[in-house]
Amino acid sequence: MKLIFICPENHKPFESDDFKVIEDRGIKTSETGRKVWDAKVELSDACPFCGKIHVYYASELPCPFA
Repeated sequence: MKLIFICPENHKPFESDDFKVIEDRGIKTSETGRKVWDAKVELSDACPFCGKIHVYYASELPCPFA
């Protein structure tokens, strides 16, 4: 499955299926009552825009099913 990422250096979006889930703490309920996935997603390959490996909070990633 491809996820949508945004390069924090250049603020440009890209898709990738080359990532791994790290620090997975499961599903939590936010202060507003929404369910959020408490995990981080790390790119396994370098960002196509800046060449760095980025780590993102899963809850901050755009939904790929929109």
